[in-house]
Amino acid sequence: MGRFFGYLTAGFTGVLIVGAIAIYSMDATGKIEADLQARADASLAETGLPWASVEIQGRDAILNGEALLPSERRRSSDNAARAIDAIPGIREVHDNTTARFKSMDDLEKRLAESCKRAAADLPAAWLKCAVKGQTVTMSGAALTETARRYGVEKASAAVEEMKARETISDTTMAYYKSSDGMQAAFAGACGTAIAEFPLNWMKCRVDGRRFTLSGDAPVEAERIARVAAARVMLETVRGVEDIADETVSLPAFSSPEACREAIEKVKKDQSVRFAAGAAAIDPQSHALLDALTVVAKRCVGARIEVQGHTENSGNPGADLSLSEAQAAAVAAYMTSRGAPAGRVSARGYGHTRPVAAGDTAEIKAKNRRIDFDVSK
Repeated sequence: MGRFFGYLTAGFTGVLIVGAIAIYSMDATGKIEADLQARADASLAETGLPWASVEIQGRDAILNGEALLPSERRRSSDNAARAIDAIPGIREVHDNTTARFKSMDDLEKRLAESCKRAAADLPAAWLKCAVKGQTVTMSGAALTETARRYGVEKASAAVEEMKARETISDTTMAYYKSSDGMQAAFAGACGTAIAEFPLNWMKCRVDGRRFTLSGDAPVEAERIARVAAARVMLETVRGVEDIADETVSLPAFSSPEACREAIEKVKKDQSVRFAAGAAAIDPQSHALLDALTVVAKRCVGARIEVQGHTENSGNPGADLSLSEAQAAAVAAYMTSRGAPAGRVSARGYGHTRPVAAGDTAEIKAKNRRIDFDVSK
């Protein structure tokens, strides 16, 4: 029995000794791996390889990471492997690194595709992308500063996701600071496009980024000419999408009688007014004369005589001269607004054709007048 316990004690002691040796060996191995890991990390850092890492397993070193290009991977990983392999205690270096792109051409192509996809998703396709090496250049003109920033940020985010760019060069610009600024510019262009036309029957309105021209032209040739001139100006406006033409041409009057009726309809009870005792037309009468000029343009084939009449001042010569000057002033105004000069003439009659008798202020005002006679 004593011998049995002796054997048991001896066996147990042996197990303890073996276990202790194993624990010591494991601890020593761990310390060795930790030391190799620290030295490998330091060596890798010295080679300047930010995209790679090293892992020590036993006495083997394993390089992991993703380079941008195969050439960079080979060059950098070879340098790192040599440096780590030179560490005492390292048995072998395993290179598990990869490259994200096949070549520089592949990198440029994929950067460009990423940027262009983002640009194509913008509300308006204005952003352009160009890639050279790892530099992405964005160009183009957005309508507003808000749209420009949004487009650049969207394209930049798409490029950054590739983790391949070196520089983003932003050369984009915006035509307008804001949507309100753009609308103000459009409204200003609308007014400018029609402001220079004499006898301005044309109207222009803005609907978003669309211009609409409207109005009744006296004759078709004038409609065509003015629409074309307005288009030339409006097409220079940055961001315009369309210019709609809703203008129409008024029909010509079929006879002198129809022309005469139209003139009387426009005149109604209105009179062309002048400065007292002079031939200077009162600006308040310009609207009436503009309307009469539109009628005159539609009187195709008819002749219109502008007739001047005065009250009886007692001086027939002076009255005749004043009536002629006033008639000539009206004819000149109408021809300056586009009435055919060859079909509009002027004649003064002084006080020889009164429409009422008497010398009251009211009767005198009636006799001071401009009439229009229409003939073939």
